[in-house]
Amino acid sequence: MTGDNDFFHLRPSEARLWSLPDEVLRVTVRRAEQLPPRDVDESVVRQWLADDRRVLLLDLKGKGHPAPSVWRYLSTLEAERARRSYKCRNREPWYAVPDVKVPDAFLSYMSGRAPTLVANSARCVCSNSVHAVVLEAGVRLPQVLAAWRHPLCQLSCEVEGHPLGGGMFKLEPGEAARTRLPLRALGLPGEESQMLDQAIQFMRRWLHYD
Repeated sequence: MTGDNDFFHLRPSEARLWSLPDEVLRVTVRRAEQLPPRDVDESVVRQWLADDRRVLLLDLKGKGHPAPSVWRYLSTLEAERARRSYKCRNREPWYAVPDVKVPDAFLSYMSGRAPTLVANSARCVCSNSVHAVVLEAGVRLPQVLAAWRHPLCQLSCEVEGHPLGGGMFKLEPGEAARTRLPLRALGLPGEESQMLDQAIQFMRRWLHYD
């Protein structure tokens, strides 16, 4: 998405060093490994910043003429390297990262066991290394999160996704769109729930990543 992730994503210490204004910096989820189990909330963001992680996206699209401190950063040797990258060469201006959106939730693109769906209470943005989930009108996020943990949905993920080498599991955008999500209350008798759990474990063994 950015054309040069290391240039466009800064650590808080780097942003302070260059005196970059807060209004051009967006906290971003760059990788699925960042995601907590349930929710990217303010406490999670504060910890990322305290750990000086490279999570601040330089977002200059639609911001008008960059401030002097931003221009200084855009004039470095690292900026020149970024400007020559394929994506930056083919957009105007080269430093305006496109399609920066705030999703309702994040869905892991690749995972070690099962795809993770995480709420976005802190209103962060994300790179294209994770899926940005935007809900349709009338669909409530708590309902979706509960449905995602349902064994029917978990089995559907195993059917639609595919394994990679090294024990990784990948869920492409089209595969995620085909995943069955039981949004209505769907209680299961113990026997049926056990059958679904067994089917999930069978699929994981069959796909050689469990």
